[in-house]
Amino acid sequence: MRSAPTPLQKLAGAQASAASPDHHVWLSASAGTGKTHVLTARVFRLLLKGVAPENILCLTFTKAGAAEMADRIHDRLAAWVQMDDGTLFHDLEALGELGSPELCEKARRLFAQVLESTGGGLRIQTIHSFCQQLLAAFPLEAGLVPGFRALEDREQKALARQTLAELVQDADARGDEALMGAMQALSLRLGEAGAEGFLLRCAQRQGALATLPDDVEPVVRAALDLPEGDLDVWLADQCADGAFDLATLQWIARANADWGTARALPRCDAIAHWLALSPQARVGGLADLHRVWAKADGDPMSLAKGWAPPVEGYGDAVARMYDWCAALLGIRLRAGYAALLVQALYAGRAYADAYSTAKRLAGAVDFDDLIARAVALLKTGGMADWIRYKLDQRIDHILVDEAQDTNQRQWDIVEAIGAEFFAGEGAHGDMVRTLFTVGDFKQAIFGFQGTSPENFARAKDVFRTYAENAGQIFEDLSLARSFRSTPAVLEVVDETIAALTGQSLGLQEARVEHVSANRYPGEVMLWRPVVAGDGADAGGEENWAQDQERELAARIAKQIKEWLGSGLRLESRGRAASAGDVMILVRRRSELARLIVARLYEEGVPVAGIDRLRLNAPLAVQDLLAALRFAVQPLDDLNLAGLLVSPLIGWSQDELMHRAMGRRGALWPHLTQSADPQVIEPLRALLGQADFTTPYRYLEQILSGPMQGRRRLIERLGSAARDPIEELLNAALAFDSDERPSLQRFIDWFDRGDVEIVRDAAAQGDAVRLLTVHGAKGLQAPIVILADAALNPDAGRRSDMLEMRGIPVIPPRKAERGGPIDVIAAAAEQADREEHWRLLYVALTRAEEKLIVAGSLGPRAKGEVPPESWFAAVDRAMMGLGAEWEADARWEQSRFWRGRERLSPRPDERRKASVAEAVDLPPWLHSPAPAEARPPKPLAPSAPVEDDVPDPPPDAAMRRAAERGRWFHALFERLPAVDPAERRGAALAWLARQAGHVEPTERDAIVDQVLAVIDAPAFADIFGPSALAEAPVAAVVGEAVIAGTVDRLCIGDDLVQVIDFKTGRAVPAGPEQLPPSHVRQMAAYVAALEVVFPGRRVEAGLLYTAAPRLIMLPDALVAAHKPGLGGQQDNLSPMAVEPGVQAP
Repeated sequence: MRSAPTPLQKLAGAQASAASPDHHVWLSASAGTGKTHVLTARVFRLLLKGVAPENILCLTFTKAGAAEMADRIHDRLAAWVQMDDGTLFHDLEALGELGSPELCEKARRLFAQVLESTGGGLRIQTIHSFCQQLLAAFPLEAGLVPGFRALEDREQKALARQTLAELVQDADARGDEALMGAMQALSLRLGEAGAEGFLLRCAQRQGALATLPDDVEPVVRAALDLPEGDLDVWLADQCADGAFDLATLQWIARANADWGTARALPRCDAIAHWLALSPQARVGGLADLHRVWAKADGDPMSLAKGWAPPVEGYGDAVARMYDWCAALLGIRLRAGYAALLVQALYAGRAYADAYSTAKRLAGAVDFDDLIARAVALLKTGGMADWIRYKLDQRIDHILVDEAQDTNQRQWDIVEAIGAEFFAGEGAHGDMVRTLFTVGDFKQAIFGFQGTSPENFARAKDVFRTYAENAGQIFEDLSLARSFRSTPAVLEVVDETIAALTGQSLGLQEARVEHVSANRYPGEVMLWRPVVAGDGADAGGEENWAQDQERELAARIAKQIKEWLGSGLRLESRGRAASAGDVMILVRRRSELARLIVARLYEEGVPVAGIDRLRLNAPLAVQDLLAALRFAVQPLDDLNLAGLLVSPLIGWSQDELMHRAMGRRGALWPHLTQSADPQVIEPLRALLGQADFTTPYRYLEQILSGPMQGRRRLIERLGSAARDPIEELLNAALAFDSDERPSLQRFIDWFDRGDVEIVRDAAAQGDAVRLLTVHGAKGLQAPIVILADAALNPDAGRRSDMLEMRGIPVIPPRKAERGGPIDVIAAAAEQADREEHWRLLYVALTRAEEKLIVAGSLGPRAKGEVPPESWFAAVDRAMMGLGAEWEADARWEQSRFWRGRERLSPRPDERRKASVAEAVDLPPWLHSPAPAEARPPKPLAPSAPVEDDVPDPPPDAAMRRAAERGRWFHALFERLPAVDPAERRGAALAWLARQAGHVEPTERDAIVDQVLAVIDAPAFADIFGPSALAEAPVAAVVGEAVIAGTVDRLCIGDDLVQVIDFKTGRAVPAGPEQLPPSHVRQMAAYVAALEVVFPGRRVEAGLLYTAAPRLIMLPDALVAAHKPGLGGQQDNLSPMAVEPGVQAP
């Protein structure tokens, strides 16, 4: 059950403008700036404006994002139904609306209105979900069968593999040597997995492939800038004596002959041999000739002393011949690449057609079909208008979240459904129809799905042009004030981007600057990379992992354990860190991620496991599958051995070796003859159940039956094994319902597909989270560790995503590059580099207070951090900020940055109460309690009124005054306990969190006024350590119960003083000018305290903070206003608002 939503934060500046629903807005929002808050605020304002819920369309990138947005909106609307007027007024004003009783009533009705709307609520969807809904309404118009289904990921992969297998079998049966040869060439070049990936990309680009002619070779050769006609003839012509610089080549030969060294003479022979050949033969000898001036890798040979003849002009001559020869060899290699590409496209087109047919026969579509068919449907002549008419509803407002993750085809859909906003009635009618888009192209990190900052910028230009042509307002806004990260973190982020330059991220701006709303500085740490050979030896069970990664994982786990054990303080939260405050980010799910999880588990640190993993990878799943495999094939010795040493059976390695070594024949018959019957009884039980149950029941029996498999697995493997176990059960249950269930069929089905477990990282409880940077998008944590920041990005760079004019192409090798393909490959590499740096931005901005950058270096690095790595970029930034390396016991050296300004840590709100000294018990403690008076209700001195007429809802000025008064009272309560030198920083930090919507100058003025009161010598006793703050007071006075809370209570042996703060700007000159309500309030407190402290004098005073001035009330004035019996009760009321002033 979710808790009630907190009051809305007031929108200010660009946030307020963006939430205004009367014009188009394009909002660029940096990380942590509250973009979702703005988007939901705009939805609320649209609903309050009277827009029907079904006419609002919210599109986002992921199902999780759509669910979060829907939850936020529905939770707030549900809370408004029963929210008190004051809080609801606050929410409406925070949105930028003018609160009124009528608007409150309208807000309370919105929840029911949304539930009763067409379609059952707001349309908050992923773009794929929207497309599926659209196509389901118009299947025939979209060229689909009614009742089609969208393929899930596993189904899609299974259908793709089945299609490929059938295509190859059919080609073999028909004797299609061209297709078989193309498939073979593709597999030899890319490998099995690479070939499958290329074919799938061809299936995704079926439309582009369909534009190619049947004979694609001329098209490919022209695209690669290759000469027309027979290439061998063309090359022979280029090698004829009159076609190249023969004189220079002969001069090089003579220079080497004159030099006469052991290096020179073979060059003379090579040139002479090549010149003696016919032009046709010279083509085959170009590679041998090229070795005269090139190294084995193709680069130019050194011309240093001792390597080249000491003849003037030799270097220039060699350079000319090198370029000529390299160009011919490049063309020859590109021709071979072109021939391969022709075969690849032939195979890709055949596969794309076969896959499309397979989907049509299955009555299914995949995610790419949803987008492509929706675009076609919405852009087909007059079809789009007719479809919107047939839908019986109009989309009047579109809101796009995570716009940087929207690819071009998805933008086509947004443009198609929003085009009506800018034309016809949409442009010139009375109804205002709007587009709202929010995103951050610094966070465009899904290039493998076709997204890019260019798409984001291009879409903005398109819609801006539409709006300008229609005479509509299109506001381009940005948010840079982060409510997430501390100044130190943002300073490092800004300096990192500045050092890289914005263009390195693919950004238009040269420099990006963030502003932190968090007053606590935070901290950034750079741990010296772990180098191969550091720390632990390379032995042990994990010798498959590189030793530097094992050492890094061990150090990270020990560091986190130390933090948690020592109570590492989170300054901005005023408490010690817990395991759930730590997030570890990795670039990819490598062995390092698994090692970190294992080491944390060994150290006793709660850990949630990796955010996403293959279902067949966890040990718990492998152990359970070993049990299933044994049940269907008990003679598989390797599988049985693995089962025996698993937690399910529990043998040790020594026990297995003792029982299995020296046997004759298979292991299972040997065990049945030699082992103790009790030892093998669990195995017999597994065999006994195999033929009489379904896979799900079989697994459940293993886990929950006499074997107690679930308990055994979790005891050995930790709580991280729970999710894989449950997902395996879910898979078995799904198989039971969809297939003819048997253990062998389930094993075959499971082995054919990859099932991923996706853990909800936001719901892992108090445990360390480990995620990839892609998986962490949208999440945050107080402490973030970038664990593999020293990776060389070139080592993991994608090389399979090249396209030429929308058509997939095989990545060329280095020697095959040149001409247009070189430009395409270079552009792809540049896009990868830009995304590499944008991914770093996303990683850095996940941190709230503490950011740590770490990594490891393998033997090939030779102790040098790759200059293009994240670690190197952050190191350069911190060095530019002035951060120095410091000695570190665990990491040898660490670089720290704690911000340009250090403020005081937040006072701990969980102070330990001191044990009171023993005192003599008062006499009244030993007497029977008197009978209590029972008036209709307790009287609240803090809320006096003049009459019984209910007040109207407070206006905006009264609410602002009340809010301001609450801040004053809270600071008067907290600051006296803070060291005087740290009070200002603590006050500003507290106000920044509680009153972030208020201008900094106003917050400074509040702090100045509060400190002027607290630090004044005249008020030292009031704020001294013996004074009680916010002290509750309750007593029976006559027949009335008086109850309330006093701002300050000073208790002495003979004198008790009660002081109340008044934060209004009007300050009376003396007691005679005090408002009667204030006097009655204090008189009531005096009367109550005289009952609580009999025999002591009680004085009352009002401290007006604006002056500041303390006015003590004369005894006579107090006596005249004390509450008595009967009618005097009317002078006090339980209302919470003090007229003209704030509620204390």
